Amino acid sequence: MHEESDLTAQLKELAERVDLLESVRELNALRNRLPRLINDNEWERVGELFSTDAYLDYGDLGRADGRTAISEYFAGLPARIEKDAMTSGVLVKQFVHGHEVEISGSRATGVCDFEERVVFKEQSFMVAGKFLDEYIRVDRRWLFARIELNPFWVIPHGKGYAQ
Repeated sequence: MHEESDLTAQLKELAERVDLLESVRELNALRNRLPRLINDNEWERVGELFSTDAYLDYGDLGRADGRTAISEYFAGLPARIEKDAMTSGVLVKQFVHGHEVEISGSRATGVCDFEERVVFKEQSFMVAGKFLDEYIRVDRRWLFARIELNPFWVIPHGKGYAQ
């Protein structure tokens, strides 16, 4: 009887560890999916990664409350960047790294650093910062519940970009 309860406890602990490892893997995939959609110019699909009541805080670049508003925010972001820069033809490529997560049940938090290149016809910028994320598991799927952007710097490059 004692051996059976030890085995049951070990199996339970193993299942919890596997669930934790799978959650970490899924959260890393989620965090990587957002810049991949941006890099592939699939801005209109970014909202799929958020919970229905998610919140996005990009500081001076804007805020959005709820999946629908976040979807509209990202779908319209390239046009807003072009308008603010008074140029046409923007290219944005974002790269995240150093993603760390803390998981507590169906909630999690994460932080990662990012670098981004924003390229216009006449000028380009190097951007760096970090994202502070909150996640929620909904129907066994991890989604963003909140993203906060904290930029470190935006540095203009001296020369433009030739394609």
